[in-house]
Amino acid sequence: MATKTTKKKGETTTTVSVGIRIDPKIKFALDMMGREQKRSLTAVIEWAISSAIAQQQWSMDETFSEVIDKVWSTDEATRFVNMAFYMPKTLTYDELRIWETIKASRAFWVNFAQPCSYENLAIWMVRDSWESLKSHVERYKNSATVVPIKDTDLIPF
Repeated sequence: MATKTTKKKGETTTTVSVGIRIDPKIKFALDMMGREQKRSLTAVIEWAISSAIAQQQWSMDETFSEVIDKVWSTDEATRFVNMAFYMPKTLTYDELRIWETIKASRAFWVNFAQPCSYENLAIWMVRDSWESLKSHVERYKNSATVVPIKDTDLIPF
């Protein structure tokens, strides 16, 4: 995934390039919408996707957009933890291994004996240890069981 950073009026915005294949009739319709709305093709596609996200139901009482607002963070570790709590069904196998490692490791919990809850998670520790945690999970990826990370593996010396 390629990212492009552009500066406008002292602000930095990052966009992501995505290659897609679409039906020629849909492309034509998007071009016509762009002409009608006086928007670029990219702006029309962003608008259409944003509209679809806002209309998609996630649960009985939340839209997909509302859940994304809870999950999104520019920090990868925070975004991952939010996803694990608010969108656990969306985790891939590799992400589940990271989450299971967090759940099994004492270092990431205020009170390890308490149930797994957002309030009990030491999110700062997950953030500070994110790269070490991912390396640990990668190292033990072929293990049949989740290998908790030790506190000593997280303290940089």
